[in-house]
Amino acid sequence: MKKPLFIQKITLIITMMFILTSCAPQKTPIPETPTVVITQESPISTSQPQPATQEITTSKEPIRIGVLATLTGPFAQLGQDGVDGVKIAFDEVGNQIAGRPVELYIEGTDATAQSALEKARALVTRDKVQIILGPLSGDEGQAIKDNADEWPNVTIIVAGAAAENITMRGIKDNVFRTSYTGAQPMFALGDWAYKDAGYKKVVTVAEDYAFPYAQVGGFMKTFCAAGGRVPKKFWVPIGTSDYSFIFPQIPKDVDAIFVALGGTDAVNFVNQMDEYGQLGKKPLLGGTVTVDATQLASVGEKLNGVVSGSIMSGDINTPAFKQLEAAFEKLRGRPPSLFVENYYRGAKFAILALQAINGNIEDQTAFRQALLKVEFDAPASRVKLDQWHNIVTDTFLNQVKLINGEWRNSVIKTYPQVSQFWTFDPEEYQSEPPYDRDHPACP
Repeated sequence: MKKPLFIQKITLIITMMFILTSCAPQKTPIPETPTVVITQESPISTSQPQPATQEITTSKEPIRIGVLATLTGPFAQLGQDGVDGVKIAFDEVGNQIAGRPVELYIEGTDATAQSALEKARALVTRDKVQIILGPLSGDEGQAIKDNADEWPNVTIIVAGAAAENITMRGIKDNVFRTSYTGAQPMFALGDWAYKDAGYKKVVTVAEDYAFPYAQVGGFMKTFCAAGGRVPKKFWVPIGTSDYSFIFPQIPKDVDAIFVALGGTDAVNFVNQMDEYGQLGKKPLLGGTVTVDATQLASVGEKLNGVVSGSIMSGDINTPAFKQLEAAFEKLRGRPPSLFVENYYRGAKFAILALQAINGNIEDQTAFRQALLKVEFDAPASRVKLDQWHNIVTDTFLNQVKLINGEWRNSVIKTYPQVSQFWTFDPEEYQSEPPYDRDHPACP
């Protein structure tokens, strides 16, 4: 029987609505920072590993590695450099270890402790990672260490953060650091500033959080012990845009200004010194990231001649450095920065330890024991871990120079195999208060 006309019209309308709804694009929540998954078969994906990897993963389960890096805010470029370093390291082994594919889950943070914790929890609970590389910023690293007991079956390789207490005054079984402590390359700079440069009074300008506390603290520990004085310390929030209030407050009788700012903070400070006619009036001494290659690409000419302390330099001639330099130059068209090397180095530690246990990351105890036995020639120097899970590495005094048309850090002095305790007794050093805004003091 033929349906009445009004029923036919209603049926047609419902059908058309169903078709339009089915064809319309579906809206899905967009995460604040998408996770990037890199597998052997599927180079880059913003979702779960693609079906193309299924044949491999059924016989050889993937090794799942999370990467924490600051991808927003003043340190965003530093974080991207770190991610690049990790990718280069795993590309070298074909994104597989002992026949098992490697999946990288990349999470961007904003340099705050809360962000790092949230992203670490997501990597563990959602992505089921077995290793975390990172984070980058000091407060982030300290927060991860303080909460590491949440993830007993995950090994954390701190590849960037340099807050001192991550690897002293109590260590965590599942936390290792392959970068450095903030004080580690500063001990030599403080000693050199007094004994070689002849500076007697220095003021400091630094960001107000854990990593710069260690940079300023390490510098002052040796500088003050030699007889130097620091009459004033300026602390500024991350992301400060106006530094003009500092310049009138710098005592006229100081010999130099020690600057421990990073990312765009360092660039803004140097540019404003220039704008206010302060650049060149007093010599600058650089913190590790203040005159890193990332900043030199922007303001290298204004930093010409600045001496700094670091675990990295721009004119190292080791085969490992040349290999990393070639890979990064091809990728980004500029020299590798500290964070390229640091995250690359952290990834290499993971790779070598995994190879030593035939890729059996499920045995976390064996993996951690293997990490403590790893020793190799990283791009900047030979490296190994001490009993407190921190790197032992060469440190350098660098000077900014124009080399083959590029502003680079050039080594003026090398200090071989420096530990986080310099020449001090480890137990005595750890019994002292940690560095902060007020400690040490030698006005």
